[in-house]
Amino acid sequence: MLRQIAIRATSLAAILALLCGGVAVAAGRETVTETEHVHREVVFSEVTANPCNGEPGTLTVVGNSIFHVTFFANGDESWATGTLEGVATFVPANPSGVSASGHFTTWFGGAQNNKNEVEHHTNTVNLKGSDGSRIVMHGNSHTSTNAAGEVTVSFERERVTCG
Repeated sequence: MLRQIAIRATSLAAILALLCGGVAVAAGRETVTETEHVHREVVFSEVTANPCNGEPGTLTVVGNSIFHVTFFANGDESWATGTLEGVATFVPANPSGVSASGHFTTWFGGAQNNKNEVEHHTNTVNLKGSDGSRIVMHGNSHTSTNAAGEVTVSFERERVTCG
């Protein structure tokens, strides 16, 4: 579940980078900057299992987002960041099963120049079940790459707690 949110956020940032408009001048170098706001977007809706009881159902994430991309026109340096937040719901396949709803927040950022590239991501989903249970999912990741294209640091952590 967390991976789908991260992949969606990163994909939207890449699209924004390709569609950037608006030219500004910064320190004598031409830059291109784009900021996009999206409201009530279905980030994803997919069949999955409740991570706490294994019950099949559909997880749907609907939210608002803001993405910001800046890069130098000569292509030697860029930055991108984005935040998504909104509502997450789990509807069990069995109508008598445990449904859940709550809030999610995702943030990602990335930057590259001729010496390195970094990508960061974090997200949290908090759901309350119809039976009073709580599901908390948290994930974060980081990747650093040097000028030779070698990954120097990389990790991805996901944690789910049920209660």
